[in-house]
Amino acid sequence: MENNDSFIQNIVAKEPNPALQEIGQKVLHSQRILPSEGLILFEQGSLSYVGALANWIATKMHDHKVYFNRNFHIEPTNVCLYSCTFCSYSRLIKKRSDGWEYTMDQMMDIVKSYDGKDVTEVHIVGGVLPQYDLKFYTEFFQQIKKHRPELHIKALTPVEYHYIFKKAGVSYEEGNENDQRKWCWILAWRWC
Repeated sequence: MENNDSFIQNIVAKEPNPALQEIGQKVLHSQRILPSEGLILFEQGSLSYVGALANWIATKMHDHKVYFNRNFHIEPTNVCLYSCTFCSYSRLIKKRSDGWEYTMDQMMDIVKSYDGKDVTEVHIVGGVLPQYDLKFYTEFFQQIKKHRPELHIKALTPVEYHYIFKKAGVSYEEGNENDQRKWCWILAWRWC
C-alpha cells in the first residue's frame, strides 16, 4: 500500500455503515466488488466516501496522472423519428416546428467558433432524421478533421448508428470496419 493508505484506511474504519465499511475493506484489498455492492455504494454511500475510495483506486493504478477532456457539444437536431424514453429534449417529427435542424454549414460554424480555444473533442449527438444519413455524417466528420485534424470526434448514439446503417443498406460490421477509403467514420471512439 502507498502513502495515502493510512488516510483511506482511517476513512474506511470510521465509516458507521457496516455494509459500506465491508465494501471499503474489499477495495483496500484490491478485491472486485459485486454489482449489488456497487448499488449499496450508490444508494447509501456519501459522495465523499465513494469519491475517496475511487480516488485511492485511481491513484494506486495511475499514480497522480489525471487526464481531462475539454469538449463542446453539437446537437444537429432535437427532432426525431423515434420516441425513446431516455431522451428528455426531443421533439417528435409531427412537432417538427418546435425543434431545430442544423445544416452542415451551421454545425461547421459551431466547430469554427471554438478555433483558438483549448478544446480536445467535439461531442455530437441528436435526433434521427432522414437527411442525417451516412453520406451526410461522413462528409461532416471529414470537414471537421480537415478544419481541425487534432480534434477528437465522439459522436452518435447506437440508435443513430442503427438508423444510418440500415438506411445505407450496410451491416453493422460493414459500418464499423476500419477502411477510411470506404467510410471516414467507424465507431465513436475510433474516428478517422
